[in-house]
Amino acid sequence: MEMSRLMQSFPWYDLPGVQWANDALWHATGLPGALDRSTPIQQQWRHSELVVSQACGLDLFLSAAPIEPVLAPVFDLDSPAGSYFSYLVGNPTGRVAAVNGLSSRSGLCALLAVCRPRAILITGSHRNSLAALRSGAAEVASIDAVTWTILERCDPAALQGITRVDRTPSAPAPPFVMRRGGTHERIARALEAAMRGPATVHARRALGISGVVRVSLDDYLPVRDEYLALASRIPRILG
Repeated sequence: MEMSRLMQSFPWYDLPGVQWANDALWHATGLPGALDRSTPIQQQWRHSELVVSQACGLDLFLSAAPIEPVLAPVFDLDSPAGSYFSYLVGNPTGRVAAVNGLSSRSGLCALLAVCRPRAILITGSHRNSLAALRSGAAEVASIDAVTWTILERCDPAALQGITRVDRTPSAPAPPFVMRRGGTHERIARALEAAMRGPATVHARRALGISGVVRVSLDDYLPVRDEYLALASRIPRILG
C-alpha cells in the first residue's frame, strides 16, 4: 500500500490555533503519513484507504459515505464521558438563526430543540455563525461547546460581543470514524495510546480532550431520533 494513498484527518476541531495539537496527537499514534487538510470531508469519508477521520453523529445517518464510529472523544466539559453540548448564544427569540450546517447536531438540532427561528442562515462553520451574529445577519445560534472553549483560548476576538445565554442538553460527541467493515483494532489502540500518553499532555489540554471511549452506531441512535423528531421544524433557509 502506498503511503501517499492513505487518508487520515482530525477535521472537527482543527482550528488554526490548535492544528499543532492535532498534528501532535497524530504523530503520537506512530501511524504513517500526515493529517489531510485539503480534501473535502465527503471525499475523505469515501476514500478507499481511509484510516481515520471525524464526523458529526448525524452524518452517520444522513451521509451515504461508508463510515462507522469507532471512538468518541472524552472532552473536558461538564458532560458525561463521550458526550458534549452546545451553548445557545444571542437572542433565543430571534427570527433568524445562524447554523453551521444542516447535518450538524450541535448547530441545528440543539438549536431547534429550544428555539423556533423563522429562518436559518447556513454559515458553514460555528466560527462563521458567530460572525453572522456580530454582523447582525442572524440573531441566535447554537455553538459547539468545544469550539467555544478553543476560541476562548486561541481567538477571543471571535467571541467579542457574543452573549452566552444557556447550554443545551448533552448528546453523543462527534466520533472518530473509520471505513465501514474494515479492521480497526490496530488504529483504535494507537489512538487510545496517544490519548493517554505523556507526550500529548499539552496537545490534549489545548484541544480540551482527556481521552477516548469505544462506541458503535447504536450509541448514536438518539442523535438520529432527535433529528427525525425535529426535522419538520427546520424553517426557511436563506440564500
